[in-house]
Amino acid sequence: MKRNLLLTLLIFCYLTIKAETPVKKGYNLGVLPAVSYNSDLGLQYGAILNLFNYGDGSRYPAYDHSAYLEISRYTKGSGIYRLYYDSQQLIPGIRSFAELSYLTDDLMDFYGFNGYKSDYSKDIVANNRIFYKMAQKQFRFLADFKGKLPMNNLFWIASYNFENYKIGTVDFNKLNKGIDPSDSDYLSGENLYSNYVRLDLIGSEEKKGGILNAFKAGLVYDSREVLNNPDKGSYTEALVELAPGFINNEPYARYSLVHCQFHNLIKDKLNMAIRLGAQGKIGDQAVPFFRRTQLMSPFAKRTNVTGLGGSNSLRGILRNRVVGDAFALGNFELRWKAVSFKFINQNFYFGLNGFFDTGIVLDQVDWNEEKLRSVNSLTYINLDEKDGFHSSMGGGLKVVMNENFVISAEIGKALDERDGEGLGTYINLNYLF
Repeated sequence: MKRNLLLTLLIFCYLTIKAETPVKKGYNLGVLPAVSYNSDLGLQYGAILNLFNYGDGSRYPAYDHSAYLEISRYTKGSGIYRLYYDSQQLIPGIRSFAELSYLTDDLMDFYGFNGYKSDYSKDIVANNRIFYKMAQKQFRFLADFKGKLPMNNLFWIASYNFENYKIGTVDFNKLNKGIDPSDSDYLSGENLYSNYVRLDLIGSEEKKGGILNAFKAGLVYDSREVLNNPDKGSYTEALVELAPGFINNEPYARYSLVHCQFHNLIKDKLNMAIRLGAQGKIGDQAVPFFRRTQLMSPFAKRTNVTGLGGSNSLRGILRNRVVGDAFALGNFELRWKAVSFKFINQNFYFGLNGFFDTGIVLDQVDWNEEKLRSVNSLTYINLDEKDGFHSSMGGGLKVVMNENFVISAEIGKALDERDGEGLGTYINLNYLF
């Protein structure tokens, strides 16, 4: 009897997975309370709304229009106020993406430059929880466009970014309000950011942030059939970002190269996904320190695009741990669609993924080593240390509605304690890539 019951359940699951997915038409609203956890940011609370318009359904699971609104905060001091619009049909033949956001972070991670040449000490964190922190506020407006070129699967990309960064030390008065100095939650002490400012590793013109007007242009080869978790095809992106001197106080230029490859290992069940990328400055003009950590990511489905390290790049590694004038990263995933089903007239599947992430600094930020060696005991810098690959491993769970609304929960572990000794835990939206 038990064996017959087990066989019946297995047959039912198999038929559920293999069942033809109904086509969605018209409008569909995804509503999600923003209750999540990120080990870099803390517990999130707020609300997320994602409205899709699938039109007549002929392009499903691709959508015609998508509007996304998020208002949320994290217990470690971050705030997200974000609105974006993503359309395949607003301008015929051109994908259009526009975003308006205000992001605050009272405890932004800052671990210095050049990877392992900047010391990370869990003993320092145990005695001073804000040593590797600073405060950042960011207002941004983004406009991204992608259109077809005469060759198959080849596209152009053009973007404009307006960014206003405000940087400073941790606001003790704000964070310690109502907390007794004898309480363990009371924050005090020096911080690495102030040390970098004092030693002129962060210049006076950039230490408090600034306004940026940046333009991106590039080429994309995209043979994917769907945007989220494709079972075949590739995505290759080559971008140049320019912040010209006539409208920027700190002009710079940088590049980004990204290649994503997707393969189906078991039809409709198991996919392999790989992302390889490199990003760095062009020429001699330095990229402002607060911009070095920003990944060049048009059509960004994730709110925070900082790296390397953290939920958007190297899961399980401390956020912004790997910073240089140029860096490379690799993400390797196996994605399994475990169970597909229909619920409340929507198409769902539960997915599992395992991953290996790695990154390295390719071009280090220039330092005045002679000056630093004279005060080395105060800089928390090890000039004789060699940087290497910063790697992590982990896995996660996905709950996906109509192929496009993705709730993701992942855990990653750094393979070297210099990149963080605990587990990185991330609950957010969308696949990493």
